[in-house]
Amino acid sequence: MLNRRQFLQCSAALSLSSLAWAVPPLRLAYFETYSPLSFRGEAGMQGILVELFDELLGKRLGQTLVHQGYPWVRAQSLVQHGEQDAMCTVATPERLSYARAAQESVLDMPIRVFVRADSPRLAELQAVQNLAQLRALDPEVLSYVGNGWAKEKLAGMRVDWGGTFADSLRKLKAGRGEVMVENALTMQYTLKQLDPERRVLMLNNDLERSRFQLLISLRSPHLGLLPAFDEALRRYKREPGYAQLFERYGIRL
Repeated sequence: MLNRRQFLQCSAALSLSSLAWAVPPLRLAYFETYSPLSFRGEAGMQGILVELFDELLGKRLGQTLVHQGYPWVRAQSLVQHGEQDAMCTVATPERLSYARAAQESVLDMPIRVFVRADSPRLAELQAVQNLAQLRALDPEVLSYVGNGWAKEKLAGMRVDWGGTFADSLRKLKAGRGEVMVENALTMQYTLKQLDPERRVLMLNNDLERSRFQLLISLRSPHLGLLPAFDEALRRYKREPGYAQLFERYGIRL
């Protein structure tokens, strides 16, 4: 027979065990063709974001994670409706209507203009230093469905939203559009794969910097993780492992 103290201890242990089983895995939705940040490989989702969340949310915060990739519009919709818990992207007003953002940015990426090397407007595009100046030139911009940053920042410009991120780059190479306005990290990596002939140039001026943040759905049971995630991320950024993660993908911060 258990005495009262032993009974209470057993009850507490069983309650904690039940709670542990009750907490579902944290489901992360990714853009499945956004190398080197997130992309589908032979073993499932891979990339900088996948490794970073494994380190912070998995190893340091003890969460069981499920990494799943989708076309970008679908990934956002799944987070919006609570079918996936979180994603990592720019915290636009539209996204903040259905998700809460971490305070600390996972990475800050320079936004630059990409143009064909033989473009007749190369010189004037090289002089562009901000979005207002680009808007004044009114070039034909190539983007992709689900690009929330471009939807907000390039509103009113001539933008082709057809296809995927890679489709847009292929169009630029073929001269079916004048420029792409994209983050320098992803574009540099992708250009190595899709443009070995170096037909497309990255121009030097940063139009602005894009903050990628962890966004957790307002419908997710994991919303309470954000303060702990912010603290873990701040510590990680002070360690050599943060920069080394990017360097493994050929990126120097």
